[in-house]
Amino acid sequence: MRLGPGPRRSAGTATPFNVIRRGFRPPSKAAVSGDISAIDRGEPRVLACLYRGTLTGYPKRFRRKMLELHPDVLVFRPFWSSPSRTRFRIQRADILSADPARPDRATATYSPGAGIFDYAAFDVITCHLTDGNLDLAIPRPDVPLVLHYLNPSAGTPGQAASR
Repeated sequence: MRLGPGPRRSAGTATPFNVIRRGFRPPSKAAVSGDISAIDRGEPRVLACLYRGTLTGYPKRFRRKMLELHPDVLVFRPFWSSPSRTRFRIQRADILSADPARPDRATATYSPGAGIFDYAAFDVITCHLTDGNLDLAIPRPDVPLVLHYLNPSAGTPGQAASR
C-alpha cells in the first residue's frame, strides 16, 4: 500500500510522454535549476540511476534502480521494469565526496550518440565512502542536481556541475 504521492521526478528523468510533450528537446535550464532549488528547500526528488560499487555486497556491473534524494538519505528503489524488487539506503553523511568520473571504457554506459539526443546519455558520478566507491550513472541533465546534492558545500550549482 502506498501512502500519498512519492517524490517528484527530476527534470532529466522523463517519461516517454514528457519527451514527446517537450518536442524531443532536453529539459529547460529553469526546470533543472528548479530541482536544485527544491533540494535546497528539503524537497526530495527521484531520478533514474544505474549503480555499482567496490563496497562489499554491491554489484561489479551496473544495475538499474530509481534513486530518491531525500534530505538525509539516498533511497535506491526498484526500477519499474526491474525483476529485482530490493530497496536499500545510504545515509548522505556516509558519502565523503562525489566527483564526475573520467569517461573511459570502465565507466561507459548507454549513450544513444551525439546530436540532438545527446542529453539522453548517462554520465557517471563516483561517490567516495569510507569503505570504497559507489558509481552512479545518472541522466546527463540530472548530473548538476546530484552533484549539488552530494557536495552542497562545493558552491553554487553551476560550480558544482562544472567539469
